[in-house]
Amino acid sequence: MKGVKARALRRTSGARFRAGLRQTGQALIFGLFALAGGLVALFFLFNTGQLTAEKTKLVNTADAVAYSAGVMHARALNFAAYTNRALIANEVLIAQAVSMTSWTHYVSTHAQNAPTLMWCRTQYSRPVALVLITYVPVCYLLSSPYGATTAQVLNQVVGPASQATVAASELAKQALQAAQANMAATLVPARAALMREVADANYVDDGSVHVDSIPLTDNFTLFQGAPFIKRNSGADRGRFKQTTLTAANLDQFIQERSWTSSNFFPCILGNKAEFRRRGGTELIGFDEWRAMDTASLHEWEWNIHLFSTSCDENETPIGYGAQGAGNGRNGGDNGFGGSRSDNSEASSYASSSTWQYSGLPSFFDLSDAALKAPQDSPPVLRFSIRLTRAKDDARTSEGSSNVKPSGRLARFDSNLASDVLAAVSTSEVFFRRPGPRSDGRTELASLFNPYWQVHLVATSSADIAQAIARGGAQ
Repeated sequence: MKGVKARALRRTSGARFRAGLRQTGQALIFGLFALAGGLVALFFLFNTGQLTAEKTKLVNTADAVAYSAGVMHARALNFAAYTNRALIANEVLIAQAVSMTSWTHYVSTHAQNAPTLMWCRTQYSRPVALVLITYVPVCYLLSSPYGATTAQVLNQVVGPASQATVAASELAKQALQAAQANMAATLVPARAALMREVADANYVDDGSVHVDSIPLTDNFTLFQGAPFIKRNSGADRGRFKQTTLTAANLDQFIQERSWTSSNFFPCILGNKAEFRRRGGTELIGFDEWRAMDTASLHEWEWNIHLFSTSCDENETPIGYGAQGAGNGRNGGDNGFGGSRSDNSEASSYASSSTWQYSGLPSFFDLSDAALKAPQDSPPVLRFSIRLTRAKDDARTSEGSSNVKPSGRLARFDSNLASDVLAAVSTSEVFFRRPGPRSDGRTELASLFNPYWQVHLVATSSADIAQAIARGGAQ
């Protein structure tokens, strides 16, 4: 009985062993199929990951390139604004120089004439007798030895110093104009070099990337049919003149140096009198600054005629001074229309004393189209650029990667639809004042204030379509 059981057990064990051998062979075949599928999935995931990384890097590089170009645009506009403000300050300095020279010459002649014409070294001077209360202390001060000496020294020092200042200002003006012209001429090639440098810096030791030589949109060179900025000279310097006069007239000494001292007596008493101090500086046309200062005594005399009476005015010139800076294009007109000159001697001096001056400078401002933009839609400078990267440089299995599938696995490469990867980015330069104005008014875009900023914006559908239509590297 035991023998039968043993034989049955051996037969059962043999059958199980043979069945186990058959099951082991089936698992091997399944494993081979699973391994092949895993390799396919691995290559697919590898290429997908590499393509995603390539796309992200190319988009980030395009953003960096577009933003760098935008920063250059904003800096160029702000540079033009800073140099324009420097040119305006230069003009104000010239106006102050001619004003000071005219004023010191006036003070000097006034101090020379006051003792003899106004008797201001005596107790009973003409200003006292005529009750010109405001003028009395001025007359006595200028007639004193200390006042006369000081006035003479000032006149001898201020004149040459002011002339030297105007000459230095002329040199500074030429340098600022040259800097603006150089900026406008070199920006486009410098921008191309910068974009190339930024793109290469993002792909160090990682193949190459191409920046299109022709941007998709470039408002700096073409904004509504013309460049975004333009150089203004000749009769086009009106905006610069207006801005310069506004800045210069903030100094009341330049704008007007006038006051009057009157006694308000009636003419019939025979002692009506008035002291007039007149002075100011004006910009004549575009090419000449002129300053004039005068002082004169006006007395009225009651005269009885055969059939009428009259109150006649008599003028006594006391002090005078004038100074000009120009290039002679405005002729001999003193520019004051007689309103600031009370004697012919001052007018003669004004026409004979003029420093060499080239006139208001040429300057850069926004184009006519940009200046005409409505307040609710200020002008912006858009710039769109496309970057491309060759398929062979991408770190995929069919590109520069060391992982190279062969045989049937090669069918699972990334299979790009084009020979290049492309990315497009757009920057926008806009004008915005950092804080509100004190007068509550809106600051309009111009090249007189350095408030130009840059940010990235969404690329327009037209630029995207153009980028697709370009195909390979341009």
